[in-house]
Amino acid sequence: MSPVPSPTTARPPYEAFDSNTTVVSGDEQGGNLDSVAPSATRHAQSTTVAHGPSSSRSNILPLPKGAMALPLGSTSVYHREPSRTPDAGDTPPGTPSQRLLEPEPPHVQFASYRNSTEKIPPPQDSPRGDDINIDEKGWVPWPLRPYFWVPFVLILVLGAIGLEVGLHFSNKNHGWPTSRGSETGFLHYVYTLPPVIVAAVLVAMWTWTDIEIKKMQPYVDLVHGDSPPHRSLLLDYTRTNNFVVWTNAARNKHYLVALASLMVVLSLAFQPLAAALLVVKDTWWRAPDVTLNNLGALGLNQDLQFNDLTSFVTAAGYASASVLYRLQDPPFVSGQYTVAPFEFPNGVSNGTVVVNTTAVKSNTGCIPADVTMERRTESTPEIGPGWTNTASVAGCSLVWLVANTTTTLFGIDTPGCSNGEQQGPFSPLIFWFFTYKPTPAASATFCFPSLSFWEVQVQVDIATQSMTKVTELRPFSSSSNFSSLSANITGAPLNGRAYNGIEFNLTTPDQFVLSRQNATRLQLPAAVFQAAVQSPEGLVGSFEANRFVELTNNVYTSYLALVARNVYFLPYTEAMTMQVRTWRKRVWLSSTAVHLLAAAMFLLAFFGTIVHLFHRADRRRLRLHHLPGTIASAVSIGAQTGMGELLAGRQHQKDITEALQNKKFRIDPQTMKIIMEGEEGYESATSPTDGRKSIFAALQGQNRLSKRFSTFSAKPPSVPTTPRTNGNLDRV
Repeated sequence: MSPVPSPTTARPPYEAFDSNTTVVSGDEQGGNLDSVAPSATRHAQSTTVAHGPSSSRSNILPLPKGAMALPLGSTSVYHREPSRTPDAGDTPPGTPSQRLLEPEPPHVQFASYRNSTEKIPPPQDSPRGDDINIDEKGWVPWPLRPYFWVPFVLILVLGAIGLEVGLHFSNKNHGWPTSRGSETGFLHYVYTLPPVIVAAVLVAMWTWTDIEIKKMQPYVDLVHGDSPPHRSLLLDYTRTNNFVVWTNAARNKHYLVALASLMVVLSLAFQPLAAALLVVKDTWWRAPDVTLNNLGALGLNQDLQFNDLTSFVTAAGYASASVLYRLQDPPFVSGQYTVAPFEFPNGVSNGTVVVNTTAVKSNTGCIPADVTMERRTESTPEIGPGWTNTASVAGCSLVWLVANTTTTLFGIDTPGCSNGEQQGPFSPLIFWFFTYKPTPAASATFCFPSLSFWEVQVQVDIATQSMTKVTELRPFSSSSNFSSLSANITGAPLNGRAYNGIEFNLTTPDQFVLSRQNATRLQLPAAVFQAAVQSPEGLVGSFEANRFVELTNNVYTSYLALVARNVYFLPYTEAMTMQVRTWRKRVWLSSTAVHLLAAAMFLLAFFGTIVHLFHRADRRRLRLHHLPGTIASAVSIGAQTGMGELLAGRQHQKDITEALQNKKFRIDPQTMKIIMEGEEGYESATSPTDGRKSIFAALQGQNRLSKRFSTFSAKPPSVPTTPRTNGNLDRV
């Protein structure tokens, strides 16, 4: 096929076109083109062009390497420069296209051109334009913003301090009052639910923080550079249980994630501890003082019951029954002490009253005595054969005879004293006991009863009216409370002496009075004997261990205290102040729950602050413009990247993992695009050699991005040059 003539025979075979067209000759348009790929480039060398009317194929050189040939049948339109006459003075190689092919300078310029069908994005859409502000603040999750986590930490610290302060006042005030039944009724939920709700809110706030830290960790790792897939693109901490996720994070050296997860586990204890904070306990509570009446005052009471010995025989009967039936002391009597009766507050059935009053202290003065036993073989006018026993102590002695007609014998008598001891109702007493089994044995106890008067503080159980505690304050005197009737006790006729309760000054007593006297004399030693029988040692052991002194003292003390209640107090009404202490249902703070919860809150506040400060420094180069976690956000940072092309068409996890294996990734802090190792811009992105600077410097705004990021996009592209050596050149 003959070549097609050039459209303009007066022009050289090289024409000038715009940057997106290719210079071709007329012969090339006719189809005599060398086999050239559409996007292939070839090197062109400069040569002299003939100005003939026509040009032959021998005068046309091959396309230069770097020029693009239009494919056959292309409809691309190019603009030719207007024809110029030879006399214009601008002859070849004066045209612009010819200047590119001038032998001077000696380096031939080459270039690659974008396909004419490719859409060129507008300059404002360029991801690396000059309008990018490197100081722009990126998106930060709410829980990681200072105005969120700083108040949260302060709430934790103040809450822990408040719990400890509340515990102090709870112990000081013995809790807080509550209505009856609040431990099981509606009020139980009223005071237990609010702490649980507050704890749930605190746990939710930190859980939110933990989730956001886990979501951002892949981005944080990418922005630090050289991040392997398992620590960035394939990483998802939110799908792992909090009890084990911290181990995975520690294995990946994401220590902030591990610490945040451990704090989530710690915060799980908030709600059960908050539920155990408030407890309802029976509290020994002191109610406000009340004023009631005292019903008796110290004074000798020689009423009808005193004269007919009813007061004495009934006291002896109670003392005897208390041994046999284990009875406790009657109201207003406790051991040696007897106090005047008084009124009890109404409306209180379970509690104790504490009052200051007067008391009579009865002292038996019982001491053991050695007994001399002599066997008597001949009978006497009064008694048959048996034993003659003699006991003496402190100038007082007694001789008593026993017959052999019975196994055990006991009694009570008044000894004769040569040392001036009182006789009659105030004389000493001797309790004696004798047995023939297994061998004859005797025991004697001398008692010297006495009285003392005291100002005391007593605690009396309201339900039983029994005294539970007696504390001596000071000896009783004429200036003491309730002393207006005490003259006949401290002075004549009693003069502070104690009735022995056995001997009485009776004037023409009848048979009933004498029977009461005999009953009293019989019941007291019988009670001691019964106590010996019931003792762990038994009757025989009590003789061998000389236990009768102790047993006599117990029975006789009880008897004298009961006699004192009826004989040494007169009916008398006088106001008195008493404290009322009772069991109340009160709400307390549990010390164990408070200490544990306060410690947990302090730990969360401390380590939470560390997590926030370090995480703030870690993400200082990360400037997200969207909320991570959505499909759209993933596409925005991964689309149109090498990583996106690498994963295109791969949907199985195994295929994705294999495609990303042994590769490293970074995020360009300017474009927030993921860059794969080997791609353009990877080396200019954040380098791990930058290190992590001081947290405090980051907080002060001193850790700015390197200036190279701010000047990178403004730097003009470098102009490629042709090597001087011949041969194939690499494409730039």
